[in-house]
Amino acid sequence: MSFTGLWAVGAVPDAEVAALPGRFAHLEGEWTMPPNYAADLTWWLSGGDREPYFTPEPTPAARRFAAFARSGGPSAPAVAAMKEAGMDLLHDAGRAGDTEGSAAFVAAARKGDPAVALCYGLGAEAAARLPGWFGDFLLTTAEARTVLPYAESVLAVAGPRRTEILARIDAWMSAMSDDPGFDARTLLDGPLRVLRYAAANGLGAVGVTDSY
Repeated sequence: MSFTGLWAVGAVPDAEVAALPGRFAHLEGEWTMPPNYAADLTWWLSGGDREPYFTPEPTPAARRFAAFARSGGPSAPAVAAMKEAGMDLLHDAGRAGDTEGSAAFVAAARKGDPAVALCYGLGAEAAARLPGWFGDFLLTTAEARTVLPYAESVLAVAGPRRTEILARIDAWMSAMSDDPGFDARTLLDGPLRVLRYAAANGLGAVGVTDSY
């Protein structure tokens, strides 16, 4: 079955971000955990990110990480509702004063997951410095300014480290999507550009992954 994986990141009004949790706090329902969540998280953080993933075909480690990252993490009805509302906010993320396209970033790949590819490229330790869960996050202005230095430390890289990350992203997209020509550089530069714009302009920031 064919699908296109999407990762959208945008700078949005701070007041809208701050109001979202209160809008959905009344929703009933228990928190749920994906199957094997604890074991997979421990594996990923304890060296699973450095196991052989491609030989050149995807290995069990690659498939395990893909399933874990796509599982959505711990969730509840309020979380699902906020994610949907976050996507609605992203539809208006572009701003008239944003002449360089810094307020929004979108990556799409056929049968692929751009945010997952970035996290594989970075590795577990570096990916943990990014906000949210594998591309999904909701930040007020204050939170965007707090996480920005951490995001810069892993995304604004140069030299051999940048080359290594891009090579890992390329390997993931070549083996785990139908978009082997995907420009890996956009996954380092695009989200960081949005976070910097949000922090500099008193805006919140939203990241949402989806597939269609």
